[in-house]
Amino acid sequence: MKIIWGLLILAVIIFTHEMGHFLIARLNGIEVVEFTVGFGPKLFGFRTKGGTKFSIRLIMLGAACVFDDLEAGNDDEEATLASIIANSSFRKANVWSRIATTIAGPFFNLLLAFVLGLFLMNYIDIPDTVISEVVEGRAAYDAGMKEGDRIISVNGSRCYLYPEVSTAVELGYGKPLTIVYERDGVRQKVEMVPEMNEEYGRFMIGVVFGGESEEAAPKGPLEIVRSSYLYVRYMVKMTFSSFRMLFSGQANVSELAGPVGAVEIVSDEYDSAKEMGTMAVVVSMLNIALLLSANIGIVNLFPIPAFDGGKLLFLIYEAVRGKPADAKVEGTIQLVGVGLLLILLVIVMYNDITRLFMG
Repeated sequence: MKIIWGLLILAVIIFTHEMGHFLIARLNGIEVVEFTVGFGPKLFGFRTKGGTKFSIRLIMLGAACVFDDLEAGNDDEEATLASIIANSSFRKANVWSRIATTIAGPFFNLLLAFVLGLFLMNYIDIPDTVISEVVEGRAAYDAGMKEGDRIISVNGSRCYLYPEVSTAVELGYGKPLTIVYERDGVRQKVEMVPEMNEEYGRFMIGVVFGGESEEAAPKGPLEIVRSSYLYVRYMVKMTFSSFRMLFSGQANVSELAGPVGAVEIVSDEYDSAKEMGTMAVVVSMLNIALLLSANIGIVNLFPIPAFDGGKLLFLIYEAVRGKPADAKVEGTIQLVGVGLLLILLVIVMYNDITRLFMG
């Protein structure tokens, strides 16, 4: 069951991404040669009056949106030819339509994360940054902070939820922190050095958020929308922080995970939640789906060849310059990018297999 949950989550996220490309392409009059659900041998398919072929393939994991002849190959020559003749292929569309279509995939992933958040915020409550307790003798206490203070930012990074504070403190690795907090409507700035808490194995400043758990009043619609936005915002910040750690050497490539690793994470969360009942499992699974969807949406916007962000970079260059980049140069960059991506995929696959069989 937990493997099914993992595969289902990945499939929905990738399907949503490709559906974003598809819908915005059609809205901009761009022909979609094929929209396929799954990969591998084709099980069955049909063609719409608009010419798009919808296919179901054997390996039901993810989806793909095929725009024109370079991507379609010989599998759909008829539709490709019709697309080009009708001047509605992706490469013949105006640059702004292509930009919108390219951005749509990552945007739909972020939108999915937000929609999942709207559901989750009815069942989970993430405390804000108001301090409920200051531990005597710790960094925050020595700096003069008190119960009721609201932390505004840590090292210039705006914080709205308590995980943003704890993450910023932990990622500081014991270096001095500049914290802005608010007391009675007045903002103050203090500096402190977090200490390693041996019990929890991470750096802390000695503050507690949320207080004692009480029966919370039902959230109103606007509060749910705001909470979902702030939660997705936090996940996006975490994605950038993870890559910053990777490039700075604070994290190792051995910590990267791919589809198998994602399924393993889902499996662990499933085991932890199932003892608390069905609803706990559903909430836990949707929380992971939100995290992965936000992560995939942002990573796809990175200016890396073979990613949507790489394509977007060339399209922006075309929009500014007034004509496309040299085809040979673009092709070479894309080829190098694909090569590097394949190397990364091999590393990720090795990490996944190592975790799976060696623990």
